[in-house]
Amino acid sequence: MNLIIASNADSASINLRDRLLEMSSWKKCGEYDGNDMWEINENQGDYCKKGTRLITINNIHIKAEKIDENYEKKENVKINNIIFLSRHKAASGKPSLTVHPIGNWGKAEYGGEEGKITPASPKIMTSLLREIKENQLKGFDVCFEATHHGPLLKTPTIFLEIGSTENEWEDVLPAKALIRSLLEVKYLDGKNVIGIGGGHYTPRFTEAALTHRVNFGHMVANYGVPFLNNEVIKNAIEISCAEGVYFHKKAMKKSTYRQIKEKLENENVPIFEQADYSKITKSNLK
Repeated sequence: MNLIIASNADSASINLRDRLLEMSSWKKCGEYDGNDMWEINENQGDYCKKGTRLITINNIHIKAEKIDENYEKKENVKINNIIFLSRHKAASGKPSLTVHPIGNWGKAEYGGEEGKITPASPKIMTSLLREIKENQLKGFDVCFEATHHGPLLKTPTIFLEIGSTENEWEDVLPAKALIRSLLEVKYLDGKNVIGIGGGHYTPRFTEAALTHRVNFGHMVANYGVPFLNNEVIKNAIEISCAEGVYFHKKAMKKSTYRQIKEKLENENVPIFEQADYSKITKSNLK
């Protein structure tokens, strides 16, 4: 089963949860953390299949360590994927609709554990990005974010976020756009990769995902690159179910790019260029 998690400590999360309950049919199926637990009544897109559950937790989601294991034990179920409904906060205040994988390449300042990452969901996350782009609101950016923050889980996990100020967090229009995307998403097959290089909002990876049949798992912005070694990269590939690495090489120091690339090639880790992916067309959107 798939799980969707909202947090009472996050106004955007509750806004998104309420829109999800409003825009699709759910039935109460118990309680979790003292809050109603819901199960969807019918298939809605590829993620919200019948049996998908929605829960609300009281604490902030980035600190919900081992919630997957705790939920499975309590409910005697197996969770396949998790989506957290969340706010996104940025100093720029730029309105945005984002998706990203979670974990910490370095210090764990916002949940999780130092140097550990949670399994990613490349096909689900990238398909969601494309669907969000289809439902994009005027004035809102649509993009990936690089891997960051907790919690640390064993289950493939995505954060689905409204940014970047309280005005957007509590506005029903961006919440409806994200929930419509979640309810309508259709998965698109493509080559699974991890991304290395560039800024936090991963413009190169976002552009590639929107135009080509490539699905991104974990993404490392330049600030995370100093924490990388072959072992860390191979683990990111493995828990992203990825085939190799895609670099935003123009956004990296040439010496850093060459050093990482050479080490990966010496261990036969595939490195992909955009030319290795087929373009998305109306005829192959299946």
